[in-house]
Amino acid sequence: MSDENQDNRTDQSKKRDGKRKRYKNNRRYQKKDYPICPYCGNSVKDIFTAIASEENEEPAHFDCIIKQLEQRETLEKDEKICYLGRGSFGIIKTRNGSSLKFFVRKRIQYEKEEKKFDWRKKISSRIKK
Repeated sequence: MSDENQDNRTDQSKKRDGKRKRYKNNRRYQKKDYPICPYCGNSVKDIFTAIASEENEEPAHFDCIIKQLEQRETLEKDEKICYLGRGSFGIIKTRNGSSLKFFVRKRIQYEKEEKKFDWRKKISSRIKK
């Protein structure tokens, strides 16, 4: 390999190193400390859709909560679990086989309504009202 090619390679590697250093300080590329879901053990990156777990009131994945409720509750073939809002879930049953007509057979209050969680207080300032 000629000396000229080696010089070009070192120049290119210097440029790359400069780019890497520039992006290192960018907040987007910094590692974040995400909370761990108590049900699946993975990090909860989308904290806006997290629900407080019953045991330790830490954030958990929405889908993990749904799976836990499906295992705990007995569902018939035309029933589903859905989120009703304000920390409550419900078992909905369709009427006459139509997906448009349904009623809530059972309401499950998962989170305490009056309770304010510390992890949710931190993100509430970032939500525009």
